Amino acid sequence: MKTFARRLRRLEVLIQPTLRAVAAFDPASTDRLRGTLAAAGLVAGPVESLAEVWARAMGISCIELRALLERRATGLSVE
Repeated sequence: MKTFARRLRRLEVLIQPTLRAVAAFDPASTDRLRGTLAAAGLVAGPVESLAEVWARAMGISCIELRALLERRATGLSVE
C-alpha cells in the first residue's frame, strides 16, 4: 500500500501542469476557431472533429498535426 501511495503522489505531481492548463481552458476559443474555419469554407462533417478540420485546412493529416503540436509543446523546431 505504501508503494501505491508513493506512486499516486508522484502521478499527482506529474499531472499538475496539465490540470492547470485544463482549468485555464477557454471553451469560447474552440468556437472562435470553428467560426474562423467555417468562414473559410471548412465546416466539420457529421463525424469530423475540430482537429480533423484544422488538419484538413492545413493540408496535412491528423497524425502530422499531432506531431507538429507535440513538437511545438516540447519546444522543438516545427520546421
